[in-house]
Amino acid sequence: MSEMLKEYFHTDWSAMTRADWFGLMTVTLLAALMVGLYVWIFRPGNKDRFERYRNFVNQDDEMNGGGGHGQAK
Repeated sequence: MSEMLKEYFHTDWSAMTRADWFGLMTVTLLAALMVGLYVWIFRPGNKDRFERYRNFVNQDDEMNGGGGHGQAK
């Protein structure tokens, strides 16, 4: 079973083209950015910042100074 998995997941690094390398680097970069974003968002120190915007849809008039949807009052 182990040999079968090694053969299945084997990568011939020397046969990779520029497009393969670009795709690999893009996926790696986006995964790292996503993990960094999750760490930043779920830090306990950021809880108060995000709690202020919990109901931003319902508080649109209060946050934008009274004029909603581009209409002046």
